[in-house]
Amino acid sequence: MECTIPWSTKETPDNSHTKGSIKVKDCLVTIDEDNSAVISQLTVIDKMRLRNQKLGITRIVVSYRYITQLKNALKEHEIKHGPFKSIGGACTTTFYITDIFNREDMTILSLKLAGTTDFRVLKPNEGYYRYYDDPKYKKTTDIDLDTVDDGWNDGDDE
Repeated sequence: MECTIPWSTKETPDNSHTKGSIKVKDCLVTIDEDNSAVISQLTVIDKMRLRNQKLGITRIVVSYRYITQLKNALKEHEIKHGPFKSIGGACTTTFYITDIFNREDMTILSLKLAGTTDFRVLKPNEGYYRYYDDPKYKKTTDIDLDTVDDGWNDGDDE
C-alpha cells in the first residue's frame, strides 16, 4: 500500500480487534492488477465520476463507422445523453464518447446496437473515459451530432 496524501493515526488499546487506525480524508483508493493499493487525493473529477456511477450514468464510446446508428437509436428511443466528444484514436480513427443518463435507456441502446463491434461501455480506468472530463479537451472536441452525417455517408442513413 502506498499513501500519497497526509494521514493521521488513532490508538485504541482497549479494542479487542485492532489497536489503532489510520485516518485519511478525501481520498481515492486505487487497486492495480498486482493488488497494490494506492491512496491518493480525491479530485473533483473523481467525485463527479463516483456521483455519476451512483446515478446510473454510463459512459459509452463508438467509432465513426457506427455514429449514424447510434444517433438514430438515440432519436428513435428519445434517449437522454450528455454532450458528444470526438477523440482521435490509432490509425486516424475517430471515436465519439457520451454519457447515457438512464440505466434502462442503456439497456435499450445495447440491444439496438448488439453486434456493433465498435460500440461499448467505457470503464473509469480507461484513458478515453478520463479524456471526456479533461478540461483541455472540452473546448476543442464538443461536437454537434446533427452535423456528423454531413461529411460522409456510411450507408446506414436510410
